[in-house]
Parts: sequence; structure tokens; C-alpha cells
Amino acid sequence: MIFQQTIANDIEFTGQALHSGVMATMRIIPQPVNTGIIFSRTDLSERPKIEARPENVISTKKSVTLGKDGWKISTIEHLMAVFHAYGIDNALVEVNNQEIPIGDGSGRIFAELIMKAGLTKQNEERKLRYVKEPIWVEGTVYNGQQPLQAMILALPNDHLEVSFVFSSDHPVTGDQYYRFKFSPEAFFDEIASARTIAFMREIEYLRSQGLALTTDLNLAVVVGDDGYQNELRFPEEIVRHKILDILGDLYLAGPTIAHFVAFRSGHALDLELAKKLVLK
Repeated sequence: MIFQQTIANDIEFTGQALHSGVMATMRIIPQPVNTGIIFSRTDLSERPKIEARPENVISTKKSVTLGKDGWKISTIEHLMAVFHAYGIDNALVEVNNQEIPIGDGSGRIFAELIMKAGLTKQNEERKLRYVKEPIWVEGTVYNGQQPLQAMILALPNDHLEVSFVFSSDHPVTGDQYYRFKFSPEAFFDEIASARTIAFMREIEYLRSQGLALTTDLNLAVVVGDDGYQNELRFPEEIVRHKILDILGDLYLAGPTIAHFVAFRSGHALDLELAKKLVLK
């Protein structure tokens, strides 16, 4: 029998938010069985709470945003990926801003904090979802102004696995592929450190939309027209980060055993698949 888990000790972390550029402090607090993952805004007078579930997502534009009743909390996906990787079922995440601090642009800092805090096994069985038949969603993503077909597929499997094809006509990135067979150790070594991607030609537009306002461009893999603008952590860091995003996005549906195969997928398609998984 596999049991539910929470963290053994409180965690606190302060850092810059990726899109708003402001400093934010986050606390992660252990919770009882069957609580789920809950996010709370401590800067608001009522300290409202919201569960990390697909139906509570209000935006997938450049990050995953939960919200209701006029308030929101965004950029949850990297932390959710780490919760997924370490089997954390129950936790309260308090943030004094509308965005989770980005750390170093990956999931590594969150993974290190959780390993330091430790895990507590709880006296309640963990409910795992096993995919019994193929489930998929298709859609369109944009490479510049060009619409491109994208897809994410869940296949029956006896363990968690993610394969991703990143396909682009950008002269620097080209096409990338990575296949990840899950274990907590492999997650830390292969996926957790991969940073988000930022194209130089998009940054000014994003900033005009109130996004990507961080002053530290090393929080992302920055891609210029002539090459990468900072040092890569892995040759295929971009596609590894896409796998990090999938692990976070799909954890909105709870722990699922499947082989997820993605082609150009992003947060929007990931969320549609998460919604389908909840119905199974």
C-alpha cells in the first residue's frame, strides 16, 4: 500500500517573482490527510484559499494561474512539479503576493527545500489513477505568428514516464527530444534544474503585457536570433523544462500512472488533458 505524504517541517522561501518582478515570500505548511494542495494569499485581508485543481485554473498564459472571486495566484507549475516528484499529497502554500517566487527559474530550489524539510508518511492510502486506455488532446500553438499543431497523449503504463518533442523552426533551438522515466532521484538529476525559456524577440512584448518583468534574465534560458544568451545547464534544457511543466500541470489532476507523450504541448493543452484525467 502507498500512503499519502506531507512535509515534515515548515518551509519558507523569499525570492523574485518571474512575471511581476516583485519580491514574494512563500511558506509551505504540513497538512492532514485528504487536504490536497491548497494555495493561500496572506497579503489579502481574508487570507483566501484555493485548491490546486484543474477547474480552478483561470489562465495558462505563460504560466498556470489559479483564481476565484476576483483574486488569483500564478506561476504554480514548478512547485507543483516538485510536489508531484516527491509524492506530496497534502500541503498549504501561503504567499504574500499574487505570484509564487520563481527561485532560479527551475524547480531545483524547491526540491532542495523539500528534501531538507523531510517528508512525513500519513496514515491514509494514496489514491493513484492508472490510465487504462489512450487519452489525448490536440490543439494549436504559435511559433511567432505561425500556428502549429500540438498534442499530448496519455498511454497505459506500469510507471510514470514523460516523452516530449519540442519542435521549432528557430535557428538556435531547432528540434529537441527527451524521454524521462520517473523516479525522485532521476527528477532531481535530469529535470528539476531545467529553466524556463525566453526568446529575446518576445521579451519586450511580454513586458508590455505586464509579464516577464524580472530583472534577472538568468532565471530563464534566453534565446537570441544568433545563439543562447546565457550558459545552458543541459544541451536539451528547453525540452527538459517542458517535462517539468507537464509534471506540474498534470498534478492538478492528482497522481497518475501513465506514459505521457507530448508534441509541442504547453500549459493550455496540459490543462485540457488534466481535465480529461479527472473524469476517468
